[in-house]
Amino acid sequence: MKSSLYQCKIFHKRLKPVERQFTYSVFMMSLDLDELDQLSKKHWLFSRNSWNIYCIRDADYLDEGTEKTIKEKLFDFLETKKFDLTKISTCYLQTFPRIFGYQFNPVSFYYLENDSGEVIATVAEVGNTFLEKKMFLIDEKDKRGWYKLKTAKAFYVSPFSKVNDYFDFQIGPKDEKWSININDEDDEGLVLVSTIRGHQKSFSTLRLSWYTIRYPLLTLRVIFLIHWHALIMWIRKFPISNKSGTASDQIEVLRPHKSLTKK
Repeated sequence: MKSSLYQCKIFHKRLKPVERQFTYSVFMMSLDLDELDQLSKKHWLFSRNSWNIYCIRDADYLDEGTEKTIKEKLFDFLETKKFDLTKISTCYLQTFPRIFGYQFNPVSFYYLENDSGEVIATVAEVGNTFLEKKMFLIDEKDKRGWYKLKTAKAFYVSPFSKVNDYFDFQIGPKDEKWSININDEDDEGLVLVSTIRGHQKSFSTLRLSWYTIRYPLLTLRVIFLIHWHALIMWIRKFPISNKSGTASDQIEVLRPHKSLTKK
C-alpha cells in the first residue's frame, strides 16, 4: 500500500495591517486514489463514501452534482487545462478526511506521478468557509524540485484578504519530510505567510486510533480556529472585504455560493 499519514504543523503569520501569527498541530492523509477501497477494507476506522470515524467521500472534492470518483473529476479538471493524462500513473491526495462525519478542507493537494514514480505536476484545491472550491494546476518546477506558481487568486478565501491578491504556491516533494508554502501577496508584497511542515507515518489502524485521541474532532477544531482568529481580527477592526461586492472578480469557482449566482 502506497498511502500514508502525515503528522503536521501549520503556521500562519499575517504581516499587515498588523502582525499576528499562530501555529497548530494536525494530521493529514496521503491517499493513493486507486487504493481507497482497499484501505476501507483493511482499516476498520476508515471508509469510503460511508460513515466512519475517518471517511473520504468522493462528493466532497472538486465539483459537486456528479457521481464520479475523485480521480475521474480530477482528470476532468486536468483535461480543461490541456494536461496530457497519458503521462499519469498514480494520483495522491493530501487532505483532511471527514472525522465523525464532519468535513472541512482549507486546502488539499494532488500529486501526479508517472510510471517511474516521478512527480510531474501538482494541483491545489483551495476551499473557503462557504464550501466553495477553486483548483490550481501547478506544473512548473524549480531547481530544488519544488513546484511553484504565482497567480491571481480571483477567489474569496477570507473577509480579511482581498480577492484581487495573489497566491504564491511553493509545493515541496511528497517525501518523509513534507513542506508547503502558500503566501498571500498584494501589489506591495507579502500579506500572509502560511506553511505546512509534515513528517510521514505509516497508514495503520493503530496510528489512526492514536490520532483519534491525539487530535480529537480535528476538522471541527480547524474551523473553530479559523472563526476564532477571525473574531479577534474583527474586534481589532481589521479591514473587511465584502464577498457579494466582489462577485465579478471571482472566477472558475466550483460549488458557487448564492452570493455569486444571484442576479
